[in-house]
Amino acid sequence: MRFTSVSPIALLAPQRAACAWLAAALLGVLGGAPAAAAEIRQYQYHQTFISACRADPRSDAIRTYWKDAAGVPLGTFARLDAMLREQGQELLCATNAGIYDKQLQPLGLYVENGNVLRKLNTRQNAYGNFYMQPNGVFVLGARNAYIVETGDYAAEAALWGSTARYATQSGPLMMVAGKINPRFAPESPNAVVRNAVCLDAAGMVTLAIARNPISFYDFAVFLRDELKCTDALYLDGSISRMYPTLEANMGPAFGAMIAVLKGAPAK
Repeated sequence: MRFTSVSPIALLAPQRAACAWLAAALLGVLGGAPAAAAEIRQYQYHQTFISACRADPRSDAIRTYWKDAAGVPLGTFARLDAMLREQGQELLCATNAGIYDKQLQPLGLYVENGNVLRKLNTRQNAYGNFYMQPNGVFVLGARNAYIVETGDYAAEAALWGSTARYATQSGPLMMVAGKINPRFAPESPNAVVRNAVCLDAAGMVTLAIARNPISFYDFAVFLRDELKCTDALYLDGSISRMYPTLEANMGPAFGAMIAVLKGAPAK
């Protein structure tokens, strides 16, 4: 069975997406509940403890970070936090942003502040979770977020290149339009710490981490049923951590990180 369906959110052109967000904003004006500010919540799913940071790309500053001003990979939340504080900003939450190599370089596409720092990786049939198909790209536009299958990103490279202010590629896609990746086995014994980024139908972004071992399938079910996400991208496994947690600054250095800034408006 091929996993070829693509999220409606991912396929929206920026013009159509803008209409959707305008409609949502009008609902708030007409009496609907406005989007809440970014927040962190803790969950227990069976025997797994999961931390989730939810943010709205229309109003919250969600960004990716890789290197400091000297071009050295930040590597840790402590260094990211220190850099942001020097800039007068504060972290609300952060997590590692995808799979990377031994030089702490993202293995696939990486865009920061509109600059493409690593190219799209379209290789298939290689070893590792990154290459489990389909893989995909988490994209942050000016006020919208998308999760796009890598082949679709490549097919519309000009569109996505002009849309992405921040982006990170990883794999596999865990869920597309509410359907769990059929490569995930419900009874799989392969359980490790995992983190992911997901989107719900309203376009809200959630960074989630299972803080003790969980299978791909069970994590996807949690994201779908508990967080109401429709699209999800796996970020990484055993080395994954989230700020703020007790273990946030323990373990190896990362490549890039996804961060939500406290009290900072989107730019």
